[in-house]
Amino acid sequence: MNAPRLAYTPRVICMWFSIMVVLALSLKVASAKAEEALTLAETIQLATQNQPLLQSLDDAAASSRQAAIAEGQLPDPKVKFGVINLPVTTGDALRYNRDDQTMVNVGISQDIIPRKKREVASNRMLAEADQFHTEQIATARTIERDVALAWLDVYEAQRKSELYQRIVDDMTAERKVLAASVSSGSAKSSDVLRMDTQTSMTNEKRIFAQRDERKARAALARWIGKSASRPISSELPVMTNSLNQDATQSALEQHPLVRNAHQTEKVAQYDVDSAQANLERNWGWEVGYGKRFNDRSDMLSFQVSIDLQLDRTNRQDRRTAEKLVLVEKARKLTEDKRRELSSELESAMADAEAAEARESEHIIKLIPNAEAKLRIAQAAYQSGKQPLSDVWDARRDVLDIELDHWTILTDKQRAAVKIGYLLNDSRLFKKIEKE
Repeated sequence: MNAPRLAYTPRVICMWFSIMVVLALSLKVASAKAEEALTLAETIQLATQNQPLLQSLDDAAASSRQAAIAEGQLPDPKVKFGVINLPVTTGDALRYNRDDQTMVNVGISQDIIPRKKREVASNRMLAEADQFHTEQIATARTIERDVALAWLDVYEAQRKSELYQRIVDDMTAERKVLAASVSSGSAKSSDVLRMDTQTSMTNEKRIFAQRDERKARAALARWIGKSASRPISSELPVMTNSLNQDATQSALEQHPLVRNAHQTEKVAQYDVDSAQANLERNWGWEVGYGKRFNDRSDMLSFQVSIDLQLDRTNRQDRRTAEKLVLVEKARKLTEDKRRELSSELESAMADAEAAEARESEHIIKLIPNAEAKLRIAQAAYQSGKQPLSDVWDARRDVLDIELDHWTILTDKQRAAVKIGYLLNDSRLFKKIEKE
């Protein structure tokens, strides 16, 4: 029996065509989405999502909180089992039923650590958990800054590579004109060689720009993985910082690194409290039951043990002095961190002011002058007063100034990112959680 054949009617053909169009459009949309331009804000968001380094600090904090619960408890009791006063000499050696003092003993003991010691130890672990939390916030902030700077590095290198390519294309076109003019005697072979040299030097700069872009993308990939290969957004985000001296000092004091340093001080202070709590003596008790043989009376024993602190000056007091020195060390490191951030802010402000001044110089003078020079060269060439090479030179001057201008713009945004990092600017960086 022959299988039925499918009738390809116009209706069936239209249906299949519609399905293919829908599939093609879906694939195109998915591909476009995969290659969607990577913005600075998205890059920063990706860098702090599912970040193993930040998650490890979460784990460390959770571990310290679990340890805090354990530190607040008494040690586990001990069960004791053994033989007491078993003869080992004479004819009764190793016989448990000959000597009146021989017994099988079962007991239980408990070491008692004073409540104050346990509370201090527990609080110290909780403080350490908070330290890991503040370290996580500081690490996230540093990652956000580094990712933003890497994104700007990619952006600048990408723009430079494009502009260098435009300059190379112009030089290549001019070289063709020069080569054609050599045969007519209106140009010299040395002019062609000079143009080849300039083209090669510019192409070398383009290669360096491509290398810088690749290295910057590698820095991005450290934090956002494969997304670093996506094309960078052509729009440069503009951030400006209005600085107030009082607000600046307050913001620096609230910086995650300073807060983490303060938390380190707290942990060190709890170490002092722990050392001082060690002046309280540990003690313990033990109860035992001894089974004797040959109808002899069983024995019950009870003992109490107390730690003897016979040399506090060279033991407990020395430990307290050690921890006090470490507290002072932590305070000095906090002040050092404060000074370091203040120095970084001053440096970033200098970069911002210099970039602002350079940008103003370009906008007011350099760019208009270069464009005016190009217009004059074009007019002179059209009237036959200047050669075409002057027009090419003027065009390259415009591109060179545009190249410098993009460098200034990215330098300005780098400075803004650094200032925002230091002053807790919420436009790029997450707000710091309140304690």
